[in-house]
Amino acid sequence: MNSYRAAVLVAASVLMVLSASAASACSCKEMSDKEKFASSDLVVRGRMKSVTVGVDMPDPQARREVPRITSGEFEIERVLKGTFKGNTVPIYTGFGTGDCGRLGEFIGAAYIYPDKKMSVVEFGLSKSEFEGQTFYFTRICDYAKFPEQ
Repeated sequence: MNSYRAAVLVAASVLMVLSASAASACSCKEMSDKEKFASSDLVVRGRMKSVTVGVDMPDPQARREVPRITSGEFEIERVLKGTFKGNTVPIYTGFGTGDCGRLGEFIGAAYIYPDKKMSVVEFGLSKSEFEGQTFYFTRICDYAKFPEQ
């Protein structure tokens, strides 16, 4: 009887998450991969080393509360567009429930990190500067290329 209750609870939770995601869905402008690539400030190929959920970001206006987001430590194999000095770049994204974030892709890429062939991904990034610091963001509307399975 307990396993039946657990199954019902899991099914109900999944339905709630799916309906919440659909209700707060992100919408993107229709663009080809070539257009998405061209609109990116920086495009990098490499592997996601780690993911941190619940990162606080600085607020440029300091009057409103900024939602917490996700950060991924990305190990750069090659810069495909733009310039970046260094071997790793922190990439920021949302949670993916209406905020257009790539949390699922970040976690998936970090999980397969040990696999040298399947873990190589490409992300198109938008650049933002605040108080002398540069931040790179990506969302589901931006360019990305994942390994074919």
